[in-house]
Amino acid sequence: MITISEPSGNYQQITDYLIRIGIPVPFPMKHVYCYLFRMKEEIVLVDVGFPTEVAKKYWEKVLQELSINPTDISKIILTHFHPDHTGLIDWMQQRTGARVYMSNVEAKMIRTVFGGNTKQAEATYDLFGKHAVPEPLLTKVKENVMFLSNKVNPLPKIEDFEDTYLETPGGRWSVKTYSGHAEGHLCFYQETQKIMLIGDVVLNKITPNISLWPNSDQNPLKSYFSTLDQLVEKDVSIAYPAHGTPIENLAQRAKEIIEHHNERLAIILTILESKKVAYDITEKLFQHKKLTDHQWRFAIAETLAHLEYLVEQKRIQKISDGRMFRYEL
Repeated sequence: MITISEPSGNYQQITDYLIRIGIPVPFPMKHVYCYLFRMKEEIVLVDVGFPTEVAKKYWEKVLQELSINPTDISKIILTHFHPDHTGLIDWMQQRTGARVYMSNVEAKMIRTVFGGNTKQAEATYDLFGKHAVPEPLLTKVKENVMFLSNKVNPLPKIEDFEDTYLETPGGRWSVKTYSGHAEGHLCFYQETQKIMLIGDVVLNKITPNISLWPNSDQNPLKSYFSTLDQLVEKDVSIAYPAHGTPIENLAQRAKEIIEHHNERLAIILTILESKKVAYDITEKLFQHKKLTDHQWRFAIAETLAHLEYLVEQKRIQKISDGRMFRYEL
């Protein structure tokens, strides 16, 4: 039986062996949905949540309600490196003793960005500086990245997830990476019931952030369009995202997001008639919103993703004076 309602209480039984668990996060989307697969001989956990004491207590309560001893969990699979999905990994791994897996590219990214590493904070500072981001915002962005690096710290041993499927009591689930939101984002698909665990790749009421970051895919919007094109053709009866309500018509939602990004590209082309550097374009694009330093970081990175897509498509030019970049029609 498949249900599409929001979880009542702490969790939702999707199938006899699959449970969807809403873990609180201190962000506007309120919860990140993690999953427990009850296999015949083991329990597999997908994602863990953001590192807060509230989240830890929530996990303890849910596992107790489900009569699951933490050490029953033998494997943890992280869909992608973002902290609302991975932040509690050290705490959870210590409680469970489970082996931890990610796609190869995401495992590299989590080590670059988190664990107290300064590399990503410094690289983001350099990148944004070349796109005219002013002080003190530039330093605040660097501090924000460094805060998260220290927050998701330490990191346990993380192994590459190389399997292409999971064998469950309800049949085989294929496992595949879909790029755009994160370069090596893992998703899970059950071919018989046509259920998909889609993570942050597609969300129901908001659009996933598609951003250009150092040390990652340098044309994430191009990758995301490819992902969405694949999902339009995929036979899915219901998709469970990591935030918000389940998606009953994945193909339609993918088409809506394609349209959204095409509209954003058109707006940027209009802005480029008067604004030439990424920061100024971002400021114009988001002028209707009052952004926090954290939100500015994502807004600038998302603008860069759209600009670089337009450059690759030869619709605009990217010009350097040796110190700064500007974009021209």
